[in-house]
Amino acid sequence: MALTVLPITVATAANPVFLPDIAPLSAFPDPSHATRREGVFLPPETVRLLTPGMTRRQVYALLGAPHFHEGFFGVRRWNYILNFYTGSGTTYRICRLQLRWDRRTRLEGVAWSAEDCRAAVWPVAGKVEVAAPLPQPAPPFQSPPIPSASIYFDFARADLGEAARRTLMAFAASVAGSGRSLSIIGYTDSAGPDAYNDRLSLMRADAVARNLVLLGVPVARLQISGAGERSPALKTADGLAEPLNRRTVVTIMSN
Repeated sequence: MALTVLPITVATAANPVFLPDIAPLSAFPDPSHATRREGVFLPPETVRLLTPGMTRRQVYALLGAPHFHEGFFGVRRWNYILNFYTGSGTTYRICRLQLRWDRRTRLEGVAWSAEDCRAAVWPVAGKVEVAAPLPQPAPPFQSPPIPSASIYFDFARADLGEAARRTLMAFAASVAGSGRSLSIIGYTDSAGPDAYNDRLSLMRADAVARNLVLLGVPVARLQISGAGERSPALKTADGLAEPLNRRTVVTIMSN
């Protein structure tokens, strides 16, 4: 299948709140007068935090002292020499950054010495080629679960307790109006003789069927059987009275 490539516009970095200016080199002081002529390496993410309205103390904590003989008070500009790696080995570009302060000594403007310096910190959004996602195959069909209910009984008993009646009422309500037949199979644990368990399992299935009829399910839709101690819900040693095996399972049948 051919891969479709669509041109879409994405930003290569978070859009800044503002975009700094580009100023001519004449606007910057002579690099030979810098207190640190070699400049300093800073992560672009750090410089990107500069925002108009910041105080000098906040900028100082972010970038450090300016690289020229510029004091903390009574000046309107701070100048920095910043180095940014180009991504090609140890090669880096030298950039000039100028911060401009208003009368309240709040940052009001930022200027770079070149476009590539600004782009190193605030990449310009542009068009890039992005492969369109391949169509995904449809998930395999899964049949919906078959509604069923398990009604549990006390040892050697075939009558329904209150919890069993509530379970059966909820099941009857969920299948009401479906018109489908119901399979009712009684089971026992492995305690007692086989013949006794076969008879007891059928009695349990019959008890569930009679309650379903009282709940409005037509008797013609019910198929009743007993499985004795065969097909236990939890396999146990012979003669063990396991409560999970003393049950009747009601299942809605397919057409």
